[in-house]
This record gives sequence, C-alpha cells and structure tokens, in this order.
Amino acid sequence: MTRDNASKATDPIRPHWVEWLTGLAATTIVVAVIGWMAFEAMTSDDRPPELAVQILAIDPQPSGWRVMIEVRNSGDQAAAAVDIKASLLDGPELVEEAGMTFDYVAAGSTSRGGLLFVNNPSLHQLQVVPSGFTEP
Repeated sequence: MTRDNASKATDPIRPHWVEWLTGLAATTIVVAVIGWMAFEAMTSDDRPPELAVQILAIDPQPSGWRVMIEVRNSGDQAAAAVDIKASLLDGPELVEEAGMTFDYVAAGSTSRGGLLFVNNPSLHQLQVVPSGFTEP
C-alpha cells in the first residue's frame, strides 16, 4: 500500500481547460492594456486644459433662477479648481454676477453644475466663461 501512495504523489497534475482559457484571457487583457498605454504615450500631445462652458438650461427656483452649465475640458491635462464667472448684462450695465468653482475636470471629460441668480437670465444678456484653474 505504501507503493500506491508514492506513485500517486508523483503523477503530474494536468490543468483543466478552463484554467488555460482564463490564463489566455488574462494575458490578452494585460498585453492590450500595455499596448494601449504605449500608444497613448507616443501619440499624446500633452496639451494643457482647454476649457469651454455651455449653458444647458435656465429654470425658475423659489429664490430666483438656476442656470445649469457644463464645463468641457478638451485638453490632454486635467484642471483643478476651475473657476466659472457669469454676468447678467443689460447693454453695458452689469445687472448681476455669479460664480462657482469645479473641484476637478479630468482631461477629455465634462462636469456639470448650476449658477443661481436673483434676476431672470432670459431677460438679459448672459455671459458664462471659465476664468481660471490650477494644475492638479
């Protein structure tokens, strides 16, 4: 009986086909990610943040008006502490100002937020522009 136990211990263990399939899938994913990172590193221009603001909606609120905006970063670098300034103008006269800060806008992404006004922005000229950012 001692010989049977010894011969079983030396038999090679063959992996199941599922293990081979899992290993192949994992290897394919790792090689694809490394290839994508290498491609991005070689072709990226590393442009600084390029920020633009778009007005999405103007809605009445109990205390005034809400202007929903979207900030788009078309650059290759992220921007932090993105300041947005908004002005309501009646001709050359400033009626009201509002501002906000987005904590972070990643490269190639968008972030949304809202500006609050007491006066109706639809009755005046509304200017919304990014006014500054920091590099994270």
